[in-house]
Amino acid sequence: MNFKTLILCFLAAAIFWLLNALNKSGYTTKINYPLEIIYDDSRYIPVTPLPKTIKVSLSSTGWNLLKDNFSFHVSPVLYEIANPEKEGQLNTTVLTEKLLAKLKNSKINYIVTDTFALNFERKYSKKVVLKIDSIGVDLEKNFVIASLINITPAEIIIEGPASALKAYQDTFYLKVPAKNLAINFDDKISIPLPKNPLVKISAEQATVSFEVAELLK
Repeated sequence: MNFKTLILCFLAAAIFWLLNALNKSGYTTKINYPLEIIYDDSRYIPVTPLPKTIKVSLSSTGWNLLKDNFSFHVSPVLYEIANPEKEGQLNTTVLTEKLLAKLKNSKINYIVTDTFALNFERKYSKKVVLKIDSIGVDLEKNFVIASLINITPAEIIIEGPASALKAYQDTFYLKVPAKNLAINFDDKISIPLPKNPLVKISAEQATVSFEVAELLK
């Protein structure tokens, strides 16, 4: 028997042993199963990240565990929350029932519950009026603002949890960045409101225009 034949026999034996081993039951492993939490996002907002997977301990044959561990494009467990403000964590009993329907060929030993905390707040909207800090406009000597200051939009809407909206005042003053103005102003100005990933702001810029005139001696 040459060396090549010996290697092929060894590989065939190894594959046979592996296939036979995978058919046996009694294997245990942990997998991360995808999770999708369903809630009324028009009324509530999570103020901490929602769990996207469930870590679960399974027992089954090697084949089943291999399939459960490396299956692609599996449909996630759908977990519906009816009253987000009152539910502080995921219900493991409900999750187990839903997982049993997904993992029919495996035994669920337990679900790891270290990432099941939920923290929702009711979503609110707030109107913020935009104004110009006219005293802070840098004009050329002997020049003044000679018209009304137009701001478009005159107000913006911010949306987010009540705890985050407390950081925003009802009125926000914009600053004109131009220096030594001696001509009419018509330009877009950034609205530098505090940034918060939980807060949506209806506009990031405002168009500001006004006329400038020289005082006659």
